[in-house]
Amino acid sequence: MRWGFFGRLVGYSAVSAGTVVVTQSVLVVAYAVLDWPAVVANVVAVCVAAGPAYYANRRWVWARTDRHSLTGEILPFWAYSLAGLGISTVLVGLAEMWWQSTVAVSAANLIGFGVLWAGKFILLDRVLFARPEAPAGSASEGP
Repeated sequence: MRWGFFGRLVGYSAVSAGTVVVTQSVLVVAYAVLDWPAVVANVVAVCVAAGPAYYANRRWVWARTDRHSLTGEILPFWAYSLAGLGISTVLVGLAEMWWQSTVAVSAANLIGFGVLWAGKFILLDRVLFARPEAPAGSASEGP
């Protein structure tokens, strides 16, 4: 199914919500239950969630079933994910240093990725998973 812009935004939001659930679950278990340092827990949580996020966005939201492009999709997706990881890791480290609280560590992770959320949608929609424009006079894209 090919979705219009609003449908892709809703789908991306749904994938993001699922990614948040996975990331936060791993983060809380690793930090609060296993007593890992917040930075280590954050890195593991982000890495666990990033792969499924890539596949769900590519396949479900943007309906891409063609071959994956290492340089055109995978590496840029991971680079953007690593930017989020960098920001969230700094914030998570500060939250642990200042508050030693699971809630603060979780909030720091959410803030780090929330800052980049809209930019990631634009990158996925307009660059990584964009489809070539249809030639003039061809059948238009469905909703």
